[in-house]
Amino acid sequence: MRHLLLSLICSGALVGQGPAELWSQGERARAVEAQRAVLIQAEDPVARRQLVKWSLAIHQYRAALDDSRQLGEGGRALRGRAHYFLGEYEEALVLLDESDAEASLMRIESLRALGRDWGGALESAALLLGEEDRRVITWGGALALERGEHAKAITSFERAMKFAPLDAEALFGLGRALIESGERERGLELLKRHRELTPLLDALDFAERGLDLAPAHAPNHAALGDAWRSLVSADPSAYERSERAYVMALSLMAVSEKVPVHLRRARLIHEHGSGALAAAKRLSVALEELEDARLFVRAADYYMEAGVSAEAVSLLERALKLRPRDSAILSRLQQAKGGK
Repeated sequence: MRHLLLSLICSGALVGQGPAELWSQGERARAVEAQRAVLIQAEDPVARRQLVKWSLAIHQYRAALDDSRQLGEGGRALRGRAHYFLGEYEEALVLLDESDAEASLMRIESLRALGRDWGGALESAALLLGEEDRRVITWGGALALERGEHAKAITSFERAMKFAPLDAEALFGLGRALIESGERERGLELLKRHRELTPLLDALDFAERGLDLAPAHAPNHAALGDAWRSLVSADPSAYERSERAYVMALSLMAVSEKVPVHLRRARLIHEHGSGALAAAKRLSVALEELEDARLFVRAADYYMEAGVSAEAVSLLERALKLRPRDSAILSRLQQAKGGK
């Protein structure tokens, strides 16, 4: 293993690129391996600490835990985080820094998972994060629900969802609180929404983890755009997040790779934005950079939907030059000419 890691540093791929440079360029897995190789040559607590933080950032929790042990007492808080992410809550509680805001939320979740009283942990989190922090509000609702204080729980969950409509904990808790307070029909509807939202949020989490590992990888941004697009109906702010992700993906791609992302971005605009005409115009802009039959056809479809038949005919004729024997394009062209 040692010789393998050293060879990475000596290879042409890493010449002139230290771990920090690799990390800043989005080559995070390579940065972690390069940092570990550096530490083989000479132990350095600062470099070791950075390695642990990077490992946590790319979800390599077991490696982070192993490396943090070599920091001794100085790695205590980092070990606590690693234990938490590994689901080792008993160990995490002993080590997590009680003065750290994010760690205070980890303490709440750890205590809940172990079935212990967590009211004091919530009070500490509120002092560190502020009473108006959305997460504090959500946990306040959860604690009220556990104590049977349904009215307080409902108020807290509803406040949290005004800040974050995609807060699954608040949505689930609100549904339960409503059912337990007698509003069964509304509560069941919210629990149904929670069931529908859960796989979409799981997909979002998966996409975000991919981006954590390789933030310069265009397909990861495209996948994030897809995940946010699926959530626009639940949270309108997801539209802008999806748009930004698609734009970033396109900025990182070679021209020849862009067509699928252009189509998905147009779908976002069509389904959740300004409609068919705006989607068609967006694809027309894309066609200034590259000519592809798929873009011509989809743009023509949108123009037809928007009632702009002449533009649809022009685009389909250009598509037909690229695919002269394509029956689907010929059929669309005849339909478009009939609407002229």
